[in-house]
Amino acid sequence: MPVKSKLKTFVMDSGERYCLLVDSHSSLPLFYPNLYITTQVRNRSLSYSAMEATLGSISVLIKFLDKQNDNIEDRLQNNRFFQENELDALKDFCQVNFRATTYTNHLLPFPKRVGNNKKVSSETEYVRITVIARYIAWLSTQILGSNQNQLTALQIRKIDRSLKARRPEKKQRNGEFYNKGLNEEQIALIFEVFRPESTLNPFKDTSTRIRNRLIFLMLYHLGLRGGELLNVRICDIDFGKNQLVIARRADEKDDPRTFQPLVKTLDRRLPLKDTLVKEIHCYIINERKKVPNSSKNDFLFITHKSGPTQGLPLSKSGYKKIVNIVRNTSPALFNLTGHQLRHTWNEIFSNYMDSMDQKPSEEQQEKMRSYLMGWKENSGSAAHYNKRFIRKKANEASLKLQDGMIRLPKERND
Repeated sequence: MPVKSKLKTFVMDSGERYCLLVDSHSSLPLFYPNLYITTQVRNRSLSYSAMEATLGSISVLIKFLDKQNDNIEDRLQNNRFFQENELDALKDFCQVNFRATTYTNHLLPFPKRVGNNKKVSSETEYVRITVIARYIAWLSTQILGSNQNQLTALQIRKIDRSLKARRPEKKQRNGEFYNKGLNEEQIALIFEVFRPESTLNPFKDTSTRIRNRLIFLMLYHLGLRGGELLNVRICDIDFGKNQLVIARRADEKDDPRTFQPLVKTLDRRLPLKDTLVKEIHCYIINERKKVPNSSKNDFLFITHKSGPTQGLPLSKSGYKKIVNIVRNTSPALFNLTGHQLRHTWNEIFSNYMDSMDQKPSEEQQEKMRSYLMGWKENSGSAAHYNKRFIRKKANEASLKLQDGMIRLPKERND
């Protein structure tokens, strides 16, 4: 029998974020997909995001077979293995952006698309195919047992190899044309957009403008990730010592957000300059305090807009909405992301180190950068975030080298 599925997300009493794949009609959990996610992902201490991505990929396989009035369990039980044309169709199906595409109901392996034909990124397609291949191999053992006959085992291995061979190539981004940090003009424009009194500021409410300006200042001056920013609590700020603690708090019981923002980096204590501490203090006393329900939690950034979430911690979707709104204020900010400010911080750090009369060694600089960013030493992250600065210095060196190499004919005086 075909199965229609949907993802259900919830928070356990312990605070752990969890998700299940359930039957769309009965809302009952699907046995094998959830057994897989528990034993192969959750029990390996992988993140909630990994669980969500895995179940999302399995649901693609379920959708694909549902269009053919079929399901993977019946196929394996009856030794109806995928043929090459079906694997080709499955690969194409893994490219579909289901949020932007709707389908008509029919039984062909290539569903007719209605409306927008957008595809997911090659990275998403790669993950989907990889998960599906692993899931089919695992499921065959669950259903057929470990003592499969030689022919059946050979067929399963063939499906696994054939699926993985259909994954898109992992292409390295062309770093020569990909500048992740913001240039000076973009930074100046963003400062003006976030200025509360600016005519360019797209946010109507004054308290929201002040909150959003503080969000930008903390991203810009500290190089925080979005998840780190949304996890900051008032108790993390030492106003006497001008310091901020970035702490990992996965599966917090008192965080009401189902999709909890996570701190991916190491715990650390960051210094804050006086002006930034003053901005934080003024926001807490003059703006945050006035928002209804704000006293029920101590997260620094909360939702100001009236409604059921007013006063609750700012969500990941709320944070992304702020960035999207600012992105649309000017063509110069068309590709703005919050993470670009982290790259910008690293470029500013590199420029500062380079300008020092007695600059630290490369090893010392990497240790300093890794601590402030929350990376493990020698992880390689420092080099990743420093690419544009290195390219800039290489270009400057190249031009100086060319100046020294130019030789004009003696008869030329111009």
